[in-house]
Order: sequence, then C-alpha cells, then structure tokens
Amino acid sequence: MTFNFKFKDNSVSEIERFTKEVLDNIDARSGTRRKQMLKRGRGINESKNTFSITYGYTNNGYLSPTKSRKPVEGYKNLYYTKLHAEHPELKPIIQEFCDLHCPERITVDQVQINRNWWSPAHRDSGNVGTSYIVGLGDYEGGETCVDYETHIEKYNIKNTFTKFDGSKYLHWTNKFTGNRYSLVFYSHKLSNDITNNVGLRENRAEP
Repeated sequence: MTFNFKFKDNSVSEIERFTKEVLDNIDARSGTRRKQMLKRGRGINESKNTFSITYGYTNNGYLSPTKSRKPVEGYKNLYYTKLHAEHPELKPIIQEFCDLHCPERITVDQVQINRNWWSPAHRDSGNVGTSYIVGLGDYEGGETCVDYETHIEKYNIKNTFTKFDGSKYLHWTNKFTGNRYSLVFYSHKLSNDITNNVGLRENRAEP
C-alpha cells in the first residue's frame, strides 16, 4: 500500500479522516523492546490491534538473523526504521498535519506512533530535549501524565499538541476506552549529535 493523503483544511473532520485513511491502515507490530516495556511496566502482554513503533531513524540495524534495516547513507550506525524505509511518502503527510495543528513550528524527524498502547511510566532515554505529543481517534480517558517531581500534570492530548521533556521527566498514559492513537515527535540522540542539532530531515534525501 502507498499512502496518498492531502488535508483539505485544519478542521477536526480532517483529523478524523487522516486517522481513518492513514493511521488505521498502518500495518505494524511493536518490536521486542516495546513489548518487554509493556510487560515489565504494566504486567500485561501486548494485545491485538495494538502497537508502538518508530517512524524515523534508529541506531539498531538488526531485524533478524536474515534481515537488517536500511542504512542511512553517509552516517555510521544509523538506519531507517522499517516503517520509514517502506513508506517514505508518510513523512510529508505527517509534516502537513504538524504544520496545520501544532502551535509551534516543528519539523518531522522522529515520530513514535502508538495505537491503543497503554504506556507505563518511563523516561525516553534515547531522546533529546522537548517532545510534542498529540492524541487522535475515538476514545475517552488516556491522558498523558507527567511527573514534574513537585507535582503530576495530567494532559488531555486529544486533537491537541502538548509539549514536555520526555527524556527528563517520568511520564505515562492513563487508562482509556475506545480506539486511541498518540503521535510523539522528538529528536533522536544519535541523529541530533551527528548533524549538529539540525536533524537529518534538513540534510539528507529520503530513500
């Protein structure tokens, strides 16, 4: 499948169309690390119709004894994630979504796409600085909770971008019902270091 989507405007109905025509059609499974994270943090196994995957770059090139990720040309130990390599056309679609709905200008580099994934408390050790998160879909509950050490803030992220430092502060997802997506935009440590804090998205051609 090749994704071909263009927003007509910045309305909620277009967000819903994006969810149905794009996000609902992503065929993916979480990697072992994310499954283990859920098992350790929540004591549950990942269920069907659930995933947590990265669209962007990784320093782990291994997929299986017979498969490896596509390397990013010109960069040592940096690889395209599976979804990025298979669907480079998603990047401008997601970028347009950000341009229309995020109150601050952000450039798509790394996106964690979570579908019905009940995130346990954690810090994002591979991230650099500020993250932006937004919730999409037909669901109730599912607030993003951030422990600022002096207090815990609960953010309703549905159709709303929220900014926080996921590498510094412990955060998790409140329980929810319905079909919930969250998109988390952030910078990867390795890509950030290599490109002097401007990100691969500004310097490299897409595969």
